[in-house]
Amino acid sequence: MAILGVTGWLFLRPETVSPRVILTGGEVLTMSPTAGARSVEAVLVENGLITAVGALADFSDKDAQIYDLNGRVLTPGLIEPHTHPLATALLGAAVDVSGFTHSSRVEVMQTLRKAADGAALTPWLIAYGWDPVAIADLAPPSLSELDEIAPDRPMVVITQMLHEVFANSAAMAAASVPFQSEQHQEGVIRDENGKATGAFRELNAVNLILGAMPTADPAMVELLLRRQYAVYAKAGYTSIGITGAVGKHEDPVGLLRDVGHDDAPLRSFLYLLSHQKGDIGGTDDFKILGTKFWMDGSPFTGGAAFADAYEDTTLTKDRMHIPHGHLGPLTPIAHDFLAKVSSLQAKGHQIAVHAQGERALDAVLAAFEAAGPAPSGVTHRIEHNALITEAQIEKARNLGISLGFFVDHIYFYGDVLPQIVGERAQRYMPVAQAMRSGAVTTLHGDHPASPLDPLRTLRVAVERRSASGETVTAPDQALTREEALRAMTLMAAEQLGQGATLGSIEVGKRADFTLFHGDPLTADWQDLAIAGTWKDGQPVHTGYSGWLRLGPVWSVFKNMLF
Repeated sequence: MAILGVTGWLFLRPETVSPRVILTGGEVLTMSPTAGARSVEAVLVENGLITAVGALADFSDKDAQIYDLNGRVLTPGLIEPHTHPLATALLGAAVDVSGFTHSSRVEVMQTLRKAADGAALTPWLIAYGWDPVAIADLAPPSLSELDEIAPDRPMVVITQMLHEVFANSAAMAAASVPFQSEQHQEGVIRDENGKATGAFRELNAVNLILGAMPTADPAMVELLLRRQYAVYAKAGYTSIGITGAVGKHEDPVGLLRDVGHDDAPLRSFLYLLSHQKGDIGGTDDFKILGTKFWMDGSPFTGGAAFADAYEDTTLTKDRMHIPHGHLGPLTPIAHDFLAKVSSLQAKGHQIAVHAQGERALDAVLAAFEAAGPAPSGVTHRIEHNALITEAQIEKARNLGISLGFFVDHIYFYGDVLPQIVGERAQRYMPVAQAMRSGAVTTLHGDHPASPLDPLRTLRVAVERRSASGETVTAPDQALTREEALRAMTLMAAEQLGQGATLGSIEVGKRADFTLFHGDPLTADWQDLAIAGTWKDGQPVHTGYSGWLRLGPVWSVFKNMLF
């Protein structure tokens, strides 16, 4: 038994190195803003900070431990500037009905029927990933279909981009949504007779249903979140920007703060939702930066506020149910957004705004311009930017606004984008134009809206090729590999206001690194892989001992028994 215990300890214990260590024996890409991706021979780290960068022979400190990279490539830690870890953790425990694992409506409905009586985090049955854009025959579920699958159990099916849900009668009853009403309620989809169809579209309507869901066991949610942080680290990230504390929990901000402070495998920077409270600032591990808003919705539900109408195609009419001539609305926040900007930036809040269509982008830029520079020197950010124009990019750059792009749209939906936006697909996600304008430009995955994979994000920004390989969208907007890596390191740090301490391998910055098998600037994509991450000069451990905590485990066990 003792031998087993020692063996288990040796297996689970995290690797550690001396507080004074020299990393060498592989390529080191500094991503320095002055020297680009310049490769150096060695990096000296002391107590979590980079204290020297250059040739190994130039380091005068001979007492430091030598850490052999064994031919691996060291870069600044990858940064995901726009993600939702709590929602990703919770929806990872939902029933998967996504286009990543299903190819037909029959398969999706079979999955729902099999799960109808299965175990879940709460008494409600939650399915995630419904995607009529990815699955060609995926017509919306009717209310009668959902009621047949779960006649008594509340059931909600959430679309892949999280901007539409379908609820059965039990879920609508729990949410106090009337089945019959002549009163119009934004986003609650009814037939011509005022009968609810079970569909709820865009933020306010979606929250009518999701807000009625019971919360899961807090201890279980904490464990899921801790595991999710380890998943980010294993994928190669050392910092994340949480653009909205989204996810069902009694205190999501408090949970994110607690987990972020407790020896987390990565740093987290949080933007509050408009109703959430929290003081700006924090520690090097967890900080609240500001507030997140939505100016429009998803292009894949008809919610993006385009300047010109959606295309009139079989996809938009029959599967997305978008009426002819539809432009997509601005969200209600447009009415008083300027006042909110002026008030929040005076308090030191950085504001992040979801804006996909040109009309939404115009509204955001007009408010930022009218509000004037933030007294605190904070610079704001715009998220996704699907159809941002050249003039809007220039305006954003002049206002000091950073631009984040969700390039996975191109990978997962590139084959059908012309059926949704027509010729505008040839200027969809104009990342190169933004970066070469001089604007701070970043890449993100908006998880859980896309699977977690920074190497896919890097590759899509460079190749702009769809998952099928058949479509290259707006090839003139492709980044070089160095530009894409800079967008995921140095520029992401700058967008989060952390450029002085993160994002490049330079003296005085935090020793946060990502290790690669293969050179991300030159290797064949199939030969490129994440080898690990470091935070504060120590290798990050992503195994069970890195995230499992006995307190919440015991609480979950007790709740299951009693």
